[in-house]
Amino acid sequence: MVHLDTQSTTLASMPTMPMPQNVRSVAVVGGGTAGYFVALALRRQLPHLEVTLIESSKIPIIGVGEATTTLMPPFLHRQLGIDIVELYREVRPTWKLGIKFEWGLPGDYHFNYPFGHSSPVDAYAYHGNLANLSVGGMMMAADRAPVVIDDHGDPVSLLPRMNFAYHLDNKSLVAYLARLGERVGLHHIDAEIRDVVTADGESVERLILDDGREIHADLYVDASGFRALLIERALGSQFKSFATSLFCDSAVIGEVPQRGPIQPYTTAETMDAGWCWRIPVEGEDHRGYVYSSAHLTPDEARAEMQARNPGLGDTWSVRFRSGRHEDFWKGNTVAVGNAYGFVEPLESTALHMVIIEIAYLIGALRQTGGNPLDRALINQCVGGHWDCLRWFLSVHYKYNHKKDTEFWRACRETVDVSGIEPLLDRFRRSGPWDEDEVSLHETVDPTFGNHGLMIMLLGQSVACPQPIRTALSRAEWDARVAEDAALVGRALDQAQALALLRRRPELLQEIVAFKGSWIVMSEVGPSGEWRRLQQLVSRTTGGATAAA
Repeated sequence: MVHLDTQSTTLASMPTMPMPQNVRSVAVVGGGTAGYFVALALRRQLPHLEVTLIESSKIPIIGVGEATTTLMPPFLHRQLGIDIVELYREVRPTWKLGIKFEWGLPGDYHFNYPFGHSSPVDAYAYHGNLANLSVGGMMMAADRAPVVIDDHGDPVSLLPRMNFAYHLDNKSLVAYLARLGERVGLHHIDAEIRDVVTADGESVERLILDDGREIHADLYVDASGFRALLIERALGSQFKSFATSLFCDSAVIGEVPQRGPIQPYTTAETMDAGWCWRIPVEGEDHRGYVYSSAHLTPDEARAEMQARNPGLGDTWSVRFRSGRHEDFWKGNTVAVGNAYGFVEPLESTALHMVIIEIAYLIGALRQTGGNPLDRALINQCVGGHWDCLRWFLSVHYKYNHKKDTEFWRACRETVDVSGIEPLLDRFRRSGPWDEDEVSLHETVDPTFGNHGLMIMLLGQSVACPQPIRTALSRAEWDARVAEDAALVGRALDQAQALALLRRRPELLQEIVAFKGSWIVMSEVGPSGEWRRLQQLVSRTTGGATAAA
């Protein structure tokens, strides 16, 4: 494992990989998290590539809090080799154990969607709700972190054994990634792109910068965000809208003082014409109201946001469209992040999808250099991930009865769920099914499979028959819940746990050094999200994986 620190990082220390024959230089257009992620991944995974990142300091990043999925820790610490102690010092992430949905039934009702193994079918069968579906869910309910005190008063970190993600401050993260880029020989150009010269509209020939320089590369990566400067404006890849399933197209964003504990989860709170996220970092909570401009004006959205969030600071607005482009890879250009596709972050999928896209890109470059046949297949597979996400998110809207407003009535009546209707029909007819049956109804994305669908349908109380069978007997279930409750009773809150691990860096190192850690196993073990993603990429790219 390579640690990106000033003492240990040299280009010679990076792993040497087979070099694609027809790609020697890469130009990444756009900074931000997506641009730096792909540039750093290329430098580490294919270190003989000449990688140049072009961004303009005149174009600010959006700068919102980033909620992530469990793909993020393995990506940062294993795929990019980022030193975990340094990350916690420089970026100060907080832990995320799942998502709290203030969703589903009217009134004071919510349910938790925790990461990792959980038992929604058993919880529903024995309690009629999801309150005790896993120890992670119970820690979320108690605002506790996966660090416990044992019988001798010593701390024990459960982080190597419990799936978690990060909450990240975007500005701090991007600044840190830029410093890492300097260390590993990433060429950086601060300029705006004045023109993109194409060859018959099928590939990029060169970039002309505002200072007159011309940039030539074998491969171009469009990380220009919603502008989609290369993939759409220059190469004309058509945009496939998800608007019939996802009605929201705007967001008002701000920060509020943190008046309680650092919550170990992202919150998705139902609002009159959409929903509001809460992403807790140390000292403040990042809030964002995602809404439909067809049902609410910007001033009305801001007023509703302020009413729900006393102490809300300055706000700013973002317009977006949900959907993806037809081409992930067109000619000599690949689009990642918002330049390729975007859906609202109901499941914290923005950086999740960047990681998946990077895996396909590097897998293809390693195997073949990305010939036209491979590109067609990869376009189909990456598009499939996004389409799968569309249908999964549509379920969040179709069955949410928290509010009876014009927007939510329209969602319940008209949201398009056709792409997932066979699974919904089975659920309504036969009831929920457990993970043992997941292979019979596999979905594309390794994170949002049938397990996640069961949590969202049961959490929203969608009518269905009782489960046919459970994994545990009632006695076994009660014993497991009691054990989990006892463990949660020993857990520290997140502020205490973060302070402790910063004082005890060996506990942080254990997360990525312990052989049984889920982060280590997710890369090399027989199961886990990252491993499943590698298998998908391997099948797509003819045997290569994105993480050797």
